[in-house]
Amino acid sequence: MYAFYSDFQLFSEFGMKNAIFTGTMRTLPNTTDRYGEISVTLVGHASLYLGYKDELIAVDPYSETADYSALPEATAILITHDHYDHYDPDAIRQIATPATTFIAPPKVAELLREDGFEQEIVTLANGDSTEYKDLIRIDAVPAYNIVRERAPGQPFHPQGVGNGYILTVDDKRIYIAGDTELTPEMRKINFIYIAFLPLMLPFTMNEEEFIEAAKIIEPKYLYPYHYHTVDKEWLQKALPQVIVK
Repeated sequence: MYAFYSDFQLFSEFGMKNAIFTGTMRTLPNTTDRYGEISVTLVGHASLYLGYKDELIAVDPYSETADYSALPEATAILITHDHYDHYDPDAIRQIATPATTFIAPPKVAELLREDGFEQEIVTLANGDSTEYKDLIRIDAVPAYNIVRERAPGQPFHPQGVGNGYILTVDDKRIYIAGDTELTPEMRKINFIYIAFLPLMLPFTMNEEEFIEAAKIIEPKYLYPYHYHTVDKEWLQKALPQVIVK
């Protein structure tokens, strides 16, 4: 399941703080894709790692997707919203160090403090942005339901609570949509190099909406995520202008 690296390789690719020289190597799954100095590793569900130089950003770590005690510690942890499969304190504790920075919406920032995390927290509401270590610009964008509800008047993801994120790395824009439908705000997103779009009913988008969103955003590389099942060959035929990963 996991790729194994020499001590030197792990140090040079992910930085000293992500290596443990105790006989047990904490390494990324062997599903990593590389785009120059940018690396993308899907862990499962909505969980992933993004790497750039010595930075390793974990997104929505979730214990049901992997044993996080075997995965690398993160220099930053980015959380989209407070649902249990996105905000998982047990998974976070496995990969957070005292130097880890959290990027999260206000509600999650409150939960992090309530759960005892004392690290730096950068709180971003929809429309906010930050410069992470002068390397990566992070913009928080809306992620919410328009029509899908758990009960009348109660959307699964209310507007203004959760975030999607656009990370700008070396002039390349990476869009992590979070749990969302095809919103008016998403329709304005463009110039995306890598996109992660959710495909799961009843919580996010169906296949038709997913394809419409991908055609609007038109990333170079498209990762379906947060899905039960997905037919990537069918998606690729429906989206010849992008590379489905």
